[in-house]
Amino acid sequence: MKHHCPLCLTLADTFFQDAKHHFLLCPKCQGIFRDPDQFLSPIDEKERYLHHRNDMEDQGYHKFILPIINQVALHFSKGSHGLDFGCGHTPVLSNYLKNEGYHMSVFDPIFFKNHNAMNDHYDFIVCCEVIEHFYNPAYEFQKLFQTMGPNGKLICKTHLFEEGIDFDTWYYKNDPSHVFIYQAETMHWIKNNYLLKDVKIEDRVISFTK
Repeated sequence: MKHHCPLCLTLADTFFQDAKHHFLLCPKCQGIFRDPDQFLSPIDEKERYLHHRNDMEDQGYHKFILPIINQVALHFSKGSHGLDFGCGHTPVLSNYLKNEGYHMSVFDPIFFKNHNAMNDHYDFIVCCEVIEHFYNPAYEFQKLFQTMGPNGKLICKTHLFEEGIDFDTWYYKNDPSHVFIYQAETMHWIKNNYLLKDVKIEDRVISFTK
């Protein structure tokens, strides 16, 4: 069964299918997206996120988010304004950045649904393991880029699919809340489509510059 890509609206065909998963590959933006018939219910999705145990004392999680913190520190001076978008039930990343001297706001569509935060403008936005959960990435990216000031950055962390990965055994596709998986080509499509200045891919950290 074909579906339209939720990022670029191009009609896409099956890329991978087994008893539990059905993913389609967009021929235009190279995004890989889950069949909407497999989306979790809002209750099941929230329950899954509540099992994420992230706290300020977890050194393993600090190591996990450190590449994002380093990107912020590299490009923005203390006192800059940032948004932690999709912060989850415990906004650890924004708390670390606050401790580093940045002014942070948070937004999460389930746990911190503060729409006032989305009406402000920011020097930078951080999204740690968030963009793969976008049901409507075209809308979400448009909204994020609109809230960024000139030369602002959207700093994301996600696991890109690339040559050499066996999708059949790949752990990342097994999370039922992962509904849109990106390739490097997808990131460059986003950069060009939204008329951004630059995109840089450094391992799992992707930075867009407005």
